[in-house]
Amino acid sequence: MSNVIQFLETMSCKQLSTAEYAASVAALEVDGLRRQALLDRDQAALNALLGGRAEMHCMILGSDIK
Repeated sequence: MSNVIQFLETMSCKQLSTAEYAASVAALEVDGLRRQALLDRDQAALNALLGGRAEMHCMILGSDIK
């Protein structure tokens, strides 16, 4: 798992001040573009940098269709 994904997973469980969040991002071992995207909280840029999908679709089918 990438450092960024682990970081986001960890941060989802914490409530940090802006300064604490910035310090956490600064301590993370990632390149400058990823660091800036995290600091800017720019999910589109971070998604592009991590090679994420632009869109995702989900469909649920019921098994009791008659």
